[in-house]
Amino acid sequence: MFNTDINISEKFDLNKHIILYNGSCLDLLKQIPNKSIQLIVTSPPYNIGKEYEKKLDIDAYIKQQAEVIKESVRVLSDTGSICWQVGNYVNKGAIIPLDAILYPIFHNLNLVMRNRIVWHFEHGLHCSKIFSGRYETIIWFTKKNQRQIAL
Repeated sequence: MFNTDINISEKFDLNKHIILYNGSCLDLLKQIPNKSIQLIVTSPPYNIGKEYEKKLDIDAYIKQQAEVIKESVRVLSDTGSICWQVGNYVNKGAIIPLDAILYPIFHNLNLVMRNRIVWHFEHGLHCSKIFSGRYETIIWFTKKNQRQIAL
């Protein structure tokens, strides 16, 4: 049986089961109290010019991501985790792994990388001049003051 008493909200509310927010993630993050979220799982735009994103200069993209990451860390509880799924940014034929360029932002916010997970898949665009990218990376972080996780 499904629970028909599930409350859905369009703004952040700790008493709601589901929040469907149509807007900027920064606007939503600013509604969330400090250290109140246990798990953040996200797949932000990769800055490759898809229909749902505006392609930015790489420095502007990194600055934008840094702002979202900083707000995410603010709302993350001391025992929480952030899982950030990213792919590659392509600029004039050069491939830039986004997890590599975003790592210093997390590190400078005193987070510890707990794992780097590679998700391999078989679908997607087929390249004709290079190998087709058939993976994305999930980088998993926790706060430094968290008790050591047994690996």
